[in-house]
Amino acid sequence: VPPNRRTTTGPRPRVLWVTAEPPDRNGGGGNIRQAMLIDSLQRRVDITLLLAGQLDDEQIRRSVDAVLELAPPRRRRARGRAERRLHDLSRVLVRRQPAEAVDAARVRRLLRPTLDRIADDFDLVVVQHLSLAPVLPRRRRARWLLEVHNVPSERARQELSGTRGRRRWLLTREAANARRYERRVVASYDSVITVSAEDAEILAGIDFERDGGRVIVVPNGVEISANAPSPLPSEPNIVLPATLNYRPNVLGAVWFCDEVLPLIRAKVPSAQFHLVGRNPVPEIYALTRRPGVEVHPNVAVMAPWLAWARVVVVPLQVGTGTRLKALEAMAAGRPVVGTTIGLEGLDVIDGVQARVLDTPSEMAAAIAELLSDDTKSSALADAGHRHVESNFRWEALADRYADALEAKVPRSG
Repeated sequence: VPPNRRTTTGPRPRVLWVTAEPPDRNGGGGNIRQAMLIDSLQRRVDITLLLAGQLDDEQIRRSVDAVLELAPPRRRRARGRAERRLHDLSRVLVRRQPAEAVDAARVRRLLRPTLDRIADDFDLVVVQHLSLAPVLPRRRRARWLLEVHNVPSERARQELSGTRGRRRWLLTREAANARRYERRVVASYDSVITVSAEDAEILAGIDFERDGGRVIVVPNGVEISANAPSPLPSEPNIVLPATLNYRPNVLGAVWFCDEVLPLIRAKVPSAQFHLVGRNPVPEIYALTRRPGVEVHPNVAVMAPWLAWARVVVVPLQVGTGTRLKALEAMAAGRPVVGTTIGLEGLDVIDGVQARVLDTPSEMAAAIAELLSDDTKSSALADAGHRHVESNFRWEALADRYADALEAKVPRSG
């Protein structure tokens, strides 16, 4: 793809942004995060995007200095139970890497020749996701930064609870392998960027703020203008906005339907639960067999669905990082109810900016109240909106990101 060059004044950091997840405002959380950061960062740095995939967001194409798109290899899926089990055993006993790192091996092989040719022409190379971390060369002139969107060792550890048999055996080894992999990566990169302090502590230890700035926290944010508040609807619609093939979201949706929704409908019989998002897997569609559950796949824009919601839920039992959709819901003036894991990293206080509840009975009672009590719903929604408006604007977070990048640029002389 021919580069889209812009005129610049004065020396600015030259950044090579490496990803297999296309930056896109209309995508999932990782797509949106990259798109919003790149769009804001271009005020202070020159970015070349190296993408294993196709860029559909034309605003990003105009924002960056150049776009290099490589056709990604077709992902091969295991056929049948026997092949899947053999693949799992090979991953945890032979390759000893997190599942996403094993799955991304062919993408890394695709990226390496281009990186070998051009990486040293930049001041900084920013690699997105732990799965691409092994593209780091042994010898390099540029500074290399890794952005970590979630921590697989912690996710595997969380999922171990209540798991038995073969699945527990696999998760135990997955957690140990992922932890070794993460430690090696953190030690090898010049700096690591995480989306929450909790993730930083897992990756680098409790004293990460005193490690000389090698681990940097830049949370997810929200575009306030694109999520303007509107009056709360009276209809008892509960919405889960999410990428619906991401395992933590699937597990959370199943838990909510199993444990929480029946208790809500016992108090509010007309309550409806709507799963809204990309690429629902069969487990998600199966939930529609239950009373009051609907799936709305691959919606073009999430904002109208948030405006339609009376309550937005984030019922994650497994996961790290921060939930961008929760921030969008609060920006849109919707009461948000989630688990501790679901709302981790957002600095909310239970009962002030959101409800943070981990037992089915407490969550169901809180949601039923918000569906029925306009005063309490409005107060929670207003406080949530003020919270994200003050603390999670993309522009301010991008400035923090740019400060971190500029601090890493090698100084000559």
